[in-house]
Amino acid sequence: MKDFSTEFNQIIVEAYHNLLLMEETKRKYSHASFSFRDRNAVAYLLRNPEGTRISDLADYLKISRPSATTLVKKLEKYELIERVPKPGNSKVTLLKATRKGKRFSSYQRRYRERLTERVNEEFTDEEKEILYKGFSRLNDFFIESINESEEKHK
Repeated sequence: MKDFSTEFNQIIVEAYHNLLLMEETKRKYSHASFSFRDRNAVAYLLRNPEGTRISDLADYLKISRPSATTLVKKLEKYELIERVPKPGNSKVTLLKATRKGKRFSSYQRRYRERLTERVNEEFTDEEKEILYKGFSRLNDFFIESINESEEKHK
């Protein structure tokens, strides 16, 4: 490889760009305009069937509380999520995915599974193992970088 840093930077930028382009293309041809973050918010709520506070959703998505409130209003408008009182404490409001939100998330999960299947068909077992290990380490690096940045600004 010529210059790892230069070539790696180029491929990571291109991959990020193409991932966003793939998401935007999917949005362009869908009936509603849902971002990657919107879909992740609904999926997160499904992992917490007892309900989730808006602050926990904001923390998970790494967005501000006002941004989370805006996102929640959008998802409520499309009836993908709802606000419900916390059992035993009606002053606390929790967020839950609706039945429609569950169907929506199921569709998104199948879409991602089809993408994974296509990747699975294109790579050898050795390439898949290398790819998985590389992406896992890269993801860990990104998480560490995010945490370091957040610590510096506290």
